[in-house]
Order: sequence, then C-alpha cells, then structure tokens
Amino acid sequence: MRRAVAALILLVIPGLTGCVGSRPLGPASPNGATPGVKQPAISAGAAAWIPAYSPAQLALLAPTEHAIQTPATRVVPDLERFWYANNRKLEEPEDALKFTRMVATILSDSPRFYALDAVAGDVENASMQYGPKGIEPDGWSVARRGANGVGELAVAPGAAEARGDFDRGQALAAKGDAAGAIAALQAAALKSPKAPVIAAALAAALVKAGKIDDAERAYSGAIAADPTFAPPYFGLAELAEKRGDVAGARKSLAEGLAYQPDSKSALALAKRLGGGGLRVAPFAIFLDVDSAGAIHVATTEGNAAQMYGGCRAVMRYEPEVRAQIFEQPAETPYYLSVVEEVICLEAALGAYMVDRKDDERPDPGLDELVSLAHEEGLSGYVMFEILGQHRPERARIAPPDVHRAMVRYVERDLFGQKPAPAGVYTVHRDETDDEQELEEAIETKVREAARRAGRDIARDVQRQVRRGVHPRPPSDDDE
Repeated sequence: MRRAVAALILLVIPGLTGCVGSRPLGPASPNGATPGVKQPAISAGAAAWIPAYSPAQLALLAPTEHAIQTPATRVVPDLERFWYANNRKLEEPEDALKFTRMVATILSDSPRFYALDAVAGDVENASMQYGPKGIEPDGWSVARRGANGVGELAVAPGAAEARGDFDRGQALAAKGDAAGAIAALQAAALKSPKAPVIAAALAAALVKAGKIDDAERAYSGAIAADPTFAPPYFGLAELAEKRGDVAGARKSLAEGLAYQPDSKSALALAKRLGGGGLRVAPFAIFLDVDSAGAIHVATTEGNAAQMYGGCRAVMRYEPEVRAQIFEQPAETPYYLSVVEEVICLEAALGAYMVDRKDDERPDPGLDELVSLAHEEGLSGYVMFEILGQHRPERARIAPPDVHRAMVRYVERDLFGQKPAPAGVYTVHRDETDDEQELEEAIETKVREAARRAGRDIARDVQRQVRRGVHPRPPSDDDE
C-alpha cells in the first residue's frame, strides 16, 4: 500500500506538517471531458509546442479544496538557457538524504500548495516540462567549443555552394545510381569539405556500391570534420557489426549515442549488440498548475517517484530555491539543467534508502541508480536518459567531460561494461549474509545522516552542487 508523501515528510523530518496534499485520481467523465477543468492557457510562443491535454491529464488539474496562500502561475522552460554539470559521485547516503530533506522541508513549509498524486497509466506531459521534440542533427553546421567547453554551431564554409551537388547526389542514390551519386557527392565535398553531412552521405553511397574500405574512410573523414555529428559513428558501428567486430561496434555506437541519445535506429542497434546492461527508465511525471494556482504532480506509485516529482516541482516553482542553489537572481527565468535532475534523482534515492531501512522490497532499477550514483555519478544518466532524449541538441554541444560521462553511461548500462559492485550502495546481492550485512550498514548510515544533517540545508546543497557544476549559463546581469 502506498504511503503518501506527507507521511514520507514526517518520516524524514519528524514533527513537520504543511500544505502538501495527496489525493486519488478520479475517473474522467464518460464523454471524455473533466467537469470544470479547461485546457490551461499558455503563452503564445510556447503554445505552438505544447499539445492539448488528454482527459486523464485534465482530470489531474481538478482544483483542490484547500485554501492557497500563494497561487502559482504556469512555468515553461527558457530553452535559450541550459546548465551542464560534471559527474559527482554520491560518496555517502547522507549526501542524498540532504536533498530529500530539502525537498521535504520546502513541500511542507512553502506558501504554495503542492498536490501530489499516484496514478496508473501514462499521463506524462513531457513537452510542458522539456520543450518540443528535438530535431535531427544539422550536418551542415559544425561545432566549435568556447572557453567553457560548451559547443556552438556555425554553418560550415561553402555549405550554400555545395547544396546543389549534394541534393543531386541524394536523388541519384535514391534512384539506385551509386556511381552518379558518388560523383555528385564528391563534387559537393570539394566545395564544402567541413560539412560532415556530405562525407556521411558519401560514405553511405560507397557502402551501397560495395566499397567498404572507402566508406570507412569517408565516415572517419566526417568525424574529423566535426566529431559532434553522430550519424558517421552509427555508420561505422553498422559496418563493424557486419564484419563481427562487436567491441568496435559498441565503441563507435557509444560515442555516437552520446552525441545523439534519441536516435531510434542507433538505440535499436545497441539493443542488438546487447551486453547485459541494465538501462533504467526515468521517472515519468505530470507537472502543471491548475486554475486556482495549486501545483499538481502525478507520478507512479512509490515514495522515490513522488519525491522526484515533488523535487522537480520545487525546482520549477520556487525561484528563491533556485536562486540559492545556482547563485543567480530570483527573477532569472526557469531553464533546464543537469544540476536540477541530479538533485531530484538523489532526493528520490534518499527516499528509497529510507524505504529500504523500513524493510520495503528492493527495486532493481533503483538499486542500479544507487550503484551508478556511487560509482560514476548521475550526470551521464541524466544527459542520456532524460535531457538528451528531449533536448538532443544539448547533447551534441556538451562539454568534453559531460560527453565522456555519457559515453561511460552507455558503455556501462547499455553494454554492461561496469566494475563488480561493492560496498553499502549495492542494495541487492545474491548472498544471504551479504544482504543482511548490507541492510545493517544502510540502516546505520541513514541514522547517522539524519543525526548529522545541518540546519542550513540550502548552504549544504549549494556546496554539494558546486562540486560538480559546469560554468554557469549567461544571466541577464551579464548583458
């Protein structure tokens, strides 16, 4: 039976009460509409990419019966801003519990009202949270890194002049004229040798012509022109798979997927290559504000999922919290960041550890995230499984350290290339003695963390975040 988040707050911070609520989801009316609930209004710019809600989603926005001290207004991300963060290992359980306590405290004490629901079925409103669906990578642009390591895209020299030959080559390839296509694409490459899309198309035409060695050289040339353009890595991976070089295919695929995590064809190839990894699906949540200003969060059953959803709501609708964590003015628009996702995942893991202390059943996916957080850090997971799926363009221009974290995540959790688990973070073992020893260690760590957590949570959180953040994004004060 699910324990409400309010009960989790009392478990983590005994003695607190507040304006967080939880209610079951009622069914939509038979005609598919929810009485009294209309499609929420949104700004003209965002309206183009936020779809209308389904009846099940509208039902989540039914006004609550609680008086709301400070009504919230809808918030969509400023997609011109973004903040990366390097991997930061979760050294001790108390590090995660500080975030759990921070979220629980804010949910309890905020003048805003948070209504948290546990629902079955898919009600995620991803576009509202992360923006419109990402587009295919632009192979006519090349990435150049700035002083902080973040890439910027610029049109490749000669791109306009090469377009005609390129289009002609693609048309000939579609007709099955491999020789004509190769000649036209070679002409295009002479006019714009730095545009990676030309070399990638040339390589594909060479493959169809059976010139595999030349194709591999062309794919390598595309990577040399712009290492952030993913398709050439996928092409090399497919060629390696065909000749039985599984290790080589995985290596190329890991690099390419780190630059384009949402490629369906590459993910399908990764599944074929296998390797015994455990890919953990992210928490799927619904997050929005009703007409009265209550903040609604819906997740699947479980305290970890609800703590993640509550944290995401706090980070979006509490500008004062963001101001302290990011050291920015409170009026700075909300934007997506690796830091937010890592904080919220660690808050969820803290809730999971509390559950495990109380003899809740283990969850293999959450166990894997705990292990990943301890051994590697969660930035690679966040960029690949969450932000990279919705904002793949941010994966392409990620700083080198963040890119390496993503490659490492793919190697570990898609292909199973990871060290043997050890220590108190491995919540599931086959050996009975190890399990008992582990349970005692976790319980001790959790109790120690609860005793030692400082009163100034914001300062502790800020210090932890600063260990892994990348240089801050531009703010309005910089202009």
